[in-house]
Amino acid sequence: MSRLGTPGRSFLIGPCVLGLLLVTGGCGKKKSRDNAPSPEVTGLAAVPATAQVVIGADIGKLSGSPIVERAVQQLLLRDPKLAESWAHVQESCKLDLTKQVKHVMLALGPPGKGALGSGPVLMVATGALSEPDLASCIRTMVGKGGGALTAKTVAGRSIYQVKDGNRTMFFAFSRPDTVVLGTSDAWVVDALGTGQKALDNPEMKTWLGLTDQHSPLWAAGRLDDRLRQGLVAASGGKLSAGPSAIVAAVDPTDGAKVNLGAVMSKPSDAKALESFAETELKMLGMVAQMKSLGPVVAKVTVDVEGSVVRFRAPLTMDEVNQLLSVLDATPTPEQVTPPSDDTK
Repeated sequence: MSRLGTPGRSFLIGPCVLGLLLVTGGCGKKKSRDNAPSPEVTGLAAVPATAQVVIGADIGKLSGSPIVERAVQQLLLRDPKLAESWAHVQESCKLDLTKQVKHVMLALGPPGKGALGSGPVLMVATGALSEPDLASCIRTMVGKGGGALTAKTVAGRSIYQVKDGNRTMFFAFSRPDTVVLGTSDAWVVDALGTGQKALDNPEMKTWLGLTDQHSPLWAAGRLDDRLRQGLVAASGGKLSAGPSAIVAAVDPTDGAKVNLGAVMSKPSDAKALESFAETELKMLGMVAQMKSLGPVVAKVTVDVEGSVVRFRAPLTMDEVNQLLSVLDATPTPEQVTPPSDDTK
């Protein structure tokens, strides 16, 4: 059975950075506000108002999580090319991101021609990062493969463009301890500028207020229309509309404490979703009994708070391991154990 092992340093931020370094191009352009002053911004203050989904991560809190450690290990095991590229980044840049990065904000922009998530991606990382060192590292790294790093000045700040084959990424420092990386130069410029930001968007501001931003990992954002419609169909007509947004807060530092909220358009749909979810949980509980997971499923609760349906699951590490033992398709001898008292 695959379990979480003794927690070491988690490389959660690594795949995030690497994903942007390896992302494909196709970035739209728009006229930049060269004359606008560039404030020092970080965190949510750097996320443009057009963001559809925002995810926050406290790297310090997550770095000791055996669940996160396992998730990253599985990601790298399943994608050898990603693992090789990440190893190359670490070796070339001499970075220890779990120590150098404190917080990460990930934002998904308006969708392109596809579904939600097909638009620009932005990451705001805050910590002990050096602009000259990072630029030099990336220039050397992509140069080995025929790529290039160039820079231009916008509103008094350097916007770096990284090209590596058909992949393009942009990054800039919004203040000495914060780097903004994105798949769109226009969105990076928006992050640095004085225009409207995430908290200026009334919908996003409401959704952000419904999640616990002090959690190690949290998220708030619009739900894809296909998922909304799929839920309406699955409910057999009990719902007039699916959730407009999803909010979440997760604490994986000792077990997995999950708080997921579905934001409905009206209280009647919230009650209908609660009823539908409770029925589904009862059926799931009966199936789970065959896998000895009945007690785990029983810990999932559903409550209604106005137009928000809350799903909560406070799982212990033993319960997480029990769940993993059933979900893992290819068991391995490695075990995941909670940290001992002397490591807390």
